[in-house]
Amino acid sequence: METATESVFGEVAEWQAMLDRHGELFADMAPGSSVAIVPREGSGIQPGKHIAGLKAAEGAGDMLRWEVTADGMRAGIVPYRGFQEAKVDLLFVAEAEVMDRLRADIGDATLALMKRQIRAGGIMFFVMRTKYELQDAGYEEFLDSLGLAFLGACR
Repeated sequence: METATESVFGEVAEWQAMLDRHGELFADMAPGSSVAIVPREGSGIQPGKHIAGLKAAEGAGDMLRWEVTADGMRAGIVPYRGFQEAKVDLLFVAEAEVMDRLRADIGDATLALMKRQIRAGGIMFFVMRTKYELQDAGYEEFLDSLGLAFLGACR
């Protein structure tokens, strides 16, 4: 992953520190598991078009990818060339004002802010794997922390 520090996402080192503080959420995740955040304006998604527009959307710019390695979850900036090329398990597409808020206050409350913005519609959430693939990869605790109880109450 590229290690450039400053971008639309802010300082990668700040994201890394936040991920390190929440390491327990990623402890059960399989190596190679990854999620990404991309700004809506670089996503290629047109307003009012979600799934249909997303598959055909060609993005431009960068995405902030969090990937599980042998050393835990690692943050990095990588090129974003669209939905089909993202190669992540989960994709978060954030409105510009939400990206500004996230960048301005990367810290202990970042995941709580993401959770609120997912519920409010400021962050769109796309699942790129099946429920069972996510379960096998150990995503349950991370998704639960974002209020996304995808496995349901009965297992």
